[in-house]
Amino acid sequence: MSKETLLLLALIEQGICVNTSNLEVLQTLGLWHLSDDQQCLIASKLLLDLRQSLPTSQDTVAAIFATQATYQTAWSNIVAAQLKDAGSRNDEQALIEQISQLSDAAESVLNQLDNASLQATNFIEVESLAFGQAAEQSASYPKLLRALASAVTIKKDEKSAIELTKIDSDNISSTWQINRLIRVPDITSISDKADQYLLTGNVEAIGSEIDKQSSLAWLLKTPWAYLLAHVAYAQDVWRSEQIAGGLRLEIDPTQAKHFMQPSKIQVIVTTRDDVEVSCGTLAELLLRVLDNLSISLFTELAPKQQVAKLDAVISPIIGYMVEAKVWQFIQGSSKDIPHYQIHPQFEPIPNTRLGTINFARPGQHITAAIREQAEHWAVELSGQIRSVR
Repeated sequence: MSKETLLLLALIEQGICVNTSNLEVLQTLGLWHLSDDQQCLIASKLLLDLRQSLPTSQDTVAAIFATQATYQTAWSNIVAAQLKDAGSRNDEQALIEQISQLSDAAESVLNQLDNASLQATNFIEVESLAFGQAAEQSASYPKLLRALASAVTIKKDEKSAIELTKIDSDNISSTWQINRLIRVPDITSISDKADQYLLTGNVEAIGSEIDKQSSLAWLLKTPWAYLLAHVAYAQDVWRSEQIAGGLRLEIDPTQAKHFMQPSKIQVIVTTRDDVEVSCGTLAELLLRVLDNLSISLFTELAPKQQVAKLDAVISPIIGYMVEAKVWQFIQGSSKDIPHYQIHPQFEPIPNTRLGTINFARPGQHITAAIREQAEHWAVELSGQIRSVR
């Protein structure tokens, strides 16, 4: 299974790998989706969550193999032998710590005490790739504990694989299909190779020619720009309704001279009760929206770390949005904090024939998610403020 181990590592680190018959036994774990031709495996949110809960990709692979009875039994025998050794030394603290690390896997490991053994298993190739050495080696022991404990959690979430269609830039509805992954924004290593199943993180400047057609073409091939365009569009639609509530994208006045690359953008939401709430950063809003759309950020970073990372990598893209005349920066005054809104040149585009076909209509669920999440966020925070008082 060394080939399958390498494929799983590729899946975890690249988001996609080739399908093989030997991996079919793991299909029900719900850790990946199938391409529409079933030739590729595409990472799922469950796999991302698993990777984010573990130190390395290799730990993640070990946990996946530990869901299978043959690996679980062999590795449980080794752990049981280590527990027996701690018991023979009356090392209660070590026993407590190790059993605690096993969590829900502790019972199945303890059932193997009669078969406890530090003998080599039949899975040395897999173990070398997943642990860095054979499972019976002392350096593997902490990794074995993590693998067995995580495997129990994986088994609880079993589900069938979902098929994903290829991304088609001419069909936005299919491009923003639920269960997609979206790569972290990247302006530095632009690749000509298009992702077939993952939304690309590549963001290039629009270029010198800016008109209705070029703006739409740029947005269609640039998912992050498309998403940010919908933020400004949702803000504009909300404002045009002339009812209570609204969304503002503000920056600190000290950042005004850096408006093309602000350190962060603050999201200010006015509720239907006319309460103004400073909710958080633009990255936080985008992550909430993606979650609502059932689209996951492809990263090994834990959720709490994703916000700072996303704020940082989105920063230069704000300048691209301004250059493309999709966003407009408003300098503000002594009574008006610097902020962004839809650019007058882009504002009418969603209502044109091309804009309706390629932006407003296929992206209406994105616009709705942005407004819905902004409102929910403000209500959540205003409720927390009231409860503290």
